[in-house]
Amino acid sequence: GSPSSQGQHKHKYHFQKTFTVSQAGNCRIMAYCDALSCLVISQPSPQASFLPGFGVKMLSTANMKSSQYIPMHGKQIRGLAFSSYLRGLLLSASLDNTIKLTSLETNTVVQTYNAGRPVWSCCWCLDEANYIYAGLANGSILVYDVRNTSSHVQELVAQKARCPLVSLSYMPRAASAAFPYGGVLAGTLEDASFWEQKMDFSHWPHVLPLEPGGCIDFQTENSSRHCLVTYRPDKNHTTIRSVLMEMSYRLDDTGNPICSCQPVHTFFGGPTCKLLTKNAIFQSPENDGNILVCTGDEAANSALLWDAASGSLLQDLQTDQPVLDICPFEVNRNSYLATLTEKMVHIYKWE
Repeated sequence: GSPSSQGQHKHKYHFQKTFTVSQAGNCRIMAYCDALSCLVISQPSPQASFLPGFGVKMLSTANMKSSQYIPMHGKQIRGLAFSSYLRGLLLSASLDNTIKLTSLETNTVVQTYNAGRPVWSCCWCLDEANYIYAGLANGSILVYDVRNTSSHVQELVAQKARCPLVSLSYMPRAASAAFPYGGVLAGTLEDASFWEQKMDFSHWPHVLPLEPGGCIDFQTENSSRHCLVTYRPDKNHTTIRSVLMEMSYRLDDTGNPICSCQPVHTFFGGPTCKLLTKNAIFQSPENDGNILVCTGDEAANSALLWDAASGSLLQDLQTDQPVLDICPFEVNRNSYLATLTEKMVHIYKWE
């Protein structure tokens, strides 16, 4: 290849620093706020004796310093998501049966909804600024309108298995001919559905053709309309597998879409899977249209970085404990990747 094309492959993630978030462990998930250049990490209360419960630690990515802890929930937090429209507004989902909206500008909880049962996941609607989704322990999704402070406005009932909804992510409507529909990708421990959002804000379920059982995580990359489904080992497979899927559709006899997905590549991990690790699928920092996939490998205490187009392994990012969550982010035109273990965050810089 020409010197320029060789040079492109020299870039990789270089370790920058670690932060201890919780001495006691029990950190779980992260989310990044572009508007405030801030990474938030869920953790148990650092002063559990007089302030029990769970909240988030804020980490400024502008100066790479950690700042205050914000108390939020009575039990473990299982979902965190920032609004794209409402500055510094953090949505959180917890096993304490609530979802909450917390303003990071004032560090206070501004809204609480009681979902009636443990909430395992949450996301914002990316087509309508005021709507949020909560994934429940029984597989249902509650839809809330932040202007309605009393209760949910819709319930999307589980299509098949009534088991915890571990992953929710919203795929916005796109001008892309390959897959123009917007809606929520909902993954339970048994199956997954794409709830297509219609123009009247009703939702139509499409059960996706996944292998039965053993799903632990579901991630989406909106610009390319791809998703990443992770399966735990089973009697037919000795290792964790993360399968890159491409969303697709066909029209039925009446002209209505039937949404589906096709496998593109499978990325293999280690033989153990006790944790519900959250993986990542994202645009390459090179901005060349390539997609990268990063998966936690529990047995090896590392995060594996893959090239989605070729399926090849690019890097093995070692940590000291199993990786629970992975979060790419950008600050001051630099690209970073954060990995979270039970106690610490590791930050890597693309250069």
